[in-house]
Amino acid sequence: MFDVLDPHDGPVVVGLEQFETVYAKHQPQYRPLRTLPGRGGDSAISRFSLTDEQRKAIAEGADIYLELLHFRGPLAPSLLMVMSEPDGTDAFRAWWRVQTGGTYPVKPVAEFKSYR
Repeated sequence: MFDVLDPHDGPVVVGLEQFETVYAKHQPQYRPLRTLPGRGGDSAISRFSLTDEQRKAIAEGADIYLELLHFRGPLAPSLLMVMSEPDGTDAFRAWWRVQTGGTYPVKPVAEFKSYR
């Protein structure tokens, strides 16, 4: 099996949409990529969703490859992260704050839901 992972069809993290940057929004040759700033603004983090077939292949030992488009400029170190907690949980939000060093507030789930 060879397949391409598609960016998540929705926000990177629910409730943080106003901090997102969307790359390639008007470039049909590329997939639009929604991102949130990470590491104090020095990186961009995106979210990908797997199909059931992709999840099965990974569970059975398939590897994930990452292609970085550098456009002949310097290549920066990159991370590929996996998180099993849904983004609507306090565990995810705590991990997100620590992992990304985001420059935006990530409120606990109960506090976030009161704004909706």
